[in-house]
Amino acid sequence: MSELSKGSGCIKQLQQTGWDIFKEQVSLPVAVIKQDKIKKNAKWMADFTAKHNMLLAPHGKTTTSTELFKIQLDAGAWGITLATVAQVINAFEAGITRVIMANQLVGKFHFEQIAKWLESSKVEFYCFADSIENLTDIGEFFAERNLSVNVLLEVGIKGGRCGLRSAKDISSLVATCEQYTSLELMGIAFYEGVIGGENAAQQVKVFVDEVSTLAKRLQVENRYNTDKPIITGAGSAWYDIVAKTLYDNLCSDNFNIILRPGCYLIHDTGIYQKAQQAIMARSQIAYDIPGDLENSLSIWAYVLSLPEPGLAIIGMGKRDVAFDAGLPTAELIYSVKTNQLRAVNSAFKVEKIMDQHCMLRYSDDQALRVGDMMSFSTSHPCLTFDKWRQIGIVEDEWVITKTISTQF
Repeated sequence: MSELSKGSGCIKQLQQTGWDIFKEQVSLPVAVIKQDKIKKNAKWMADFTAKHNMLLAPHGKTTTSTELFKIQLDAGAWGITLATVAQVINAFEAGITRVIMANQLVGKFHFEQIAKWLESSKVEFYCFADSIENLTDIGEFFAERNLSVNVLLEVGIKGGRCGLRSAKDISSLVATCEQYTSLELMGIAFYEGVIGGENAAQQVKVFVDEVSTLAKRLQVENRYNTDKPIITGAGSAWYDIVAKTLYDNLCSDNFNIILRPGCYLIHDTGIYQKAQQAIMARSQIAYDIPGDLENSLSIWAYVLSLPEPGLAIIGMGKRDVAFDAGLPTAELIYSVKTNQLRAVNSAFKVEKIMDQHCMLRYSDDQALRVGDMMSFSTSHPCLTFDKWRQIGIVEDEWVITKTISTQF
């Protein structure tokens, strides 16, 4: 880490007193998360999962930060979910030993990387599969090395991502698993987050009902390589419906039911805030848990220019913040000249964003100066994190006491 790195300052000062954003001790823009909020969010989701007698393997692709994975594990998560072999290896190297790769394991180089870890350590690794071809490739490669891979057969929906489109097709996949001692059929996986439009909630329930029926059928037929198979699903928008449906359909004494939401740790003030509000309205269990998920992520940036009345150009752009699911929302203004911090009202609105700038409209009665600092919340934390290699941690005040790294 260099003092010239994005969102950085004097390394020695960070170690001694921290970087005070208001004293201009750090390069802007800078991304920061509040320590107390991520801990509260981690506990909230752990409580939600525990109240359903289920397990939690949060999707780490949101942050791709092994330091944050450990916070989630310390709060009670069973394991971590990831999307790529590179992410999995980073997690293993950081000492995380139980990972679900919610994706297909494809390609010889990737096989070799996973094989090295299975041979040399006590990691617990699961991957998804939805084709005979993929299962055959995995089975043959790992059989030659006297290794076995834990497989979760993935069920999908028409027009969605990976996964069997029909439960009728699963028999051939199960039969393929049974041909190889290197393939351990450990359960069923799904992802409902691609369901949208009208009656989405009901469609999610119907889909999870179908997956539950399939999972129970395979158990009755004694097709799993474990007495307590896994059934796993749930993104960040419908996890309450997934949890309730699985709870109603399956006995947790017979299945390890694992939920995989990822965005809850960071949260936002956009699409996931809206999704969480709907969850709190639908789920009595969620409503009864003290508190709620809170946005923990802020981007601080300078006012660079006031080129015309009511228009501010902010030194923050697509290279710094998510823009795919709503533009950033102005939250706070700090005046370096007067040392005053104030909250922002609806008179401030980001209307356009470019690579390194965003255009902020504001009413004429609002005081704003070049050199003022502004804090923004975001929508879709995954994409914002993707733009930062280090992110600051702040306590109650806006002083960065340490940084965490990302491994995108």
